[in-house]
Amino acid sequence: MLKLNPKKHIHLDVVGGIAGDMFVGAMLDAFPRLETIVLDKLKAIMPADAGDVKTWFTVNGGMCIKRFALMNDVVASEIDLAKSSGSEAQPVHKHQHEHSYTQEHTHQHESAHIKTTCKYLLSLIAKSELSEDEKDIACDLLTILATAEAKVHNTTLDRVHFHELADWDSLMDIVAAAIIFSQLAEVSWSVSTLPMGRGFVKTQHGLLPVPAPATSELLQGFSFRDDGIEGERITPTGAAILRYLKPQLTPVEQSVLLTSGYGGGNRTLNGLPNMLRAMVYEYAKEEEAQEIAIIHFDIDDMTGEEVALALDKLRATTGVLDVNVFSARGKKGRHVEQVQIQACLSLHKQVIDQCFIETSTTGLRWRFEQRRCLERTSNTDNIVTVKKVQRPDATTTLKIEHDELIKYDSLARRRAVKALAEQNSPAAQLTRIVR
Repeated sequence: MLKLNPKKHIHLDVVGGIAGDMFVGAMLDAFPRLETIVLDKLKAIMPADAGDVKTWFTVNGGMCIKRFALMNDVVASEIDLAKSSGSEAQPVHKHQHEHSYTQEHTHQHESAHIKTTCKYLLSLIAKSELSEDEKDIACDLLTILATAEAKVHNTTLDRVHFHELADWDSLMDIVAAAIIFSQLAEVSWSVSTLPMGRGFVKTQHGLLPVPAPATSELLQGFSFRDDGIEGERITPTGAAILRYLKPQLTPVEQSVLLTSGYGGGNRTLNGLPNMLRAMVYEYAKEEEAQEIAIIHFDIDDMTGEEVALALDKLRATTGVLDVNVFSARGKKGRHVEQVQIQACLSLHKQVIDQCFIETSTTGLRWRFEQRRCLERTSNTDNIVTVKKVQRPDATTTLKIEHDELIKYDSLARRRAVKALAEQNSPAAQLTRIVR
């Protein structure tokens, strides 16, 4: 699944709509390095007779967009047209999206459709040569789709049947998206409001209103807009991608735009490019957060000397960021020392073990929090070592290292050295005090 504390953020502008192929096209346009990875890894799961996966650039509504599809006569014609109009054409993979996911029905040749059942496809993914992370994400996406279909058709997950997957387009979109998510594991996501669409969509069950029932199920909680344009604007695969991401509804503030990518569908919309735009941001440096562990426990049966020594040892433990202790009254009026430790997230389990070793506590609590620290540098040019911190308003503050004051033999001299050092006084003035 997606990791926390991302350094980059992607905002999805759902202009024309979102389908699996549109999402993949936008991401490959924004991250060209992913194209070879995605196309190579698709070979690990796509049947040899499914056809070649192609990507190419074309123009839709005046905008250059990237397409992604399996090669067929329609795709070949579009690539030829793109070449003749001067648009760059490259190998790609793309979808022809109608409403693809429907409940399993009784067919005369049901055995011919076994390869489009959810159970079979999950097994196919599990047995593939994809990485474990890619398999997990692909299965999650497929299960999200199947669960929505099962609910709207009042059936079970095992009986959900994906009719249009006989052409392998939708499976390819799901796997490609899973590969992309695995490659961008530390990215956070947001999304614009979604186009409602109008009219009806043709499905295996006949005409259904837009958005299709499974799509509506997947997009509960998302915000919509009506731009007056007819047709299906969000496919079930596109909806499953959004449901998996659980994106915010607004872009993250305090971020820098790095690049953008445009993925497109095969439809032409009236007065609007049929595209999905991916805006890739990097968090502004001052907004970066670090996740840490906060560990709490009480001590009521150790002497003051024992507590002091134990806390010194805990402060020296690898992974410990800070240790604080507070005095309180516990049960039966006993004096209690309440200890709070800040620890590195990756080492918090070792720190917990050390708490049990160094103290008499028999139980503790922990939680995860985020913290933000300003960058600090040490300035040794001015006789004594001073910590220098740049504040968000561009001001600078100085603080002398406490150990620098130990050697001075009176409170008055320590205060004088501290005051001069933190005022960034000239070296000659400091020298007179220090000596």
